[in-house]
Amino acid sequence: MSDAKRIEVTIDDMKFIVMGSDNEKYIKDLAAELDEKIKETARSNYKLNQVQTLVLCALNVLDDLEKMKSDKMDLANVDDDKREIIEKMEEIKDLKKQLLIFEEENKKVNKSFRELQQKSLDVEDRNRKINRDLLEKNKEITDLKEEIKKLEENISALEEKNNSASRRIIDLTRELENLYEEK
Repeated sequence: MSDAKRIEVTIDDMKFIVMGSDNEKYIKDLAAELDEKIKETARSNYKLNQVQTLVLCALNVLDDLEKMKSDKMDLANVDDDKREIIEKMEEIKDLKKQLLIFEEENKKVNKSFRELQQKSLDVEDRNRKINRDLLEKNKEITDLKEEIKKLEENISALEEKNNSASRRIIDLTRELENLYEEK
């Protein structure tokens, strides 16, 4: 640990020496944030002694950590949904490129039709085939748009569940605080 530094910090009016190789500002910022959380807990629960305040603050910090882990998992699920949407959008882009290719080919066929009257029947058959393909691709695009809409609705539903869970956590926290204050 040759890179270890001694950094003096003050937490809850107590001085500590922290040994570490992390950036000094980072450690001091962490200490200041913890100090603020302890003071906030003490202000909100003025009947508690210092040890009780520190324990309650530690519990609150752990609660925040667990909520962040849960939020991270929820975000991972949302990221999976976003990834699916992006894949579908890429498919749509590819279909659009194919559509442009088909449209360009259709123009070439029409030009050949004007130039080569004797092959008109063959060109008409090819045009009909291209038009069928275009209709199929348009149907695929429509289906993909509907699928994207469903995915967006799923995202909205997930966001609503997340908001509902957050509100429930707040309500439970208040109930716990009320129970604690009643004791």
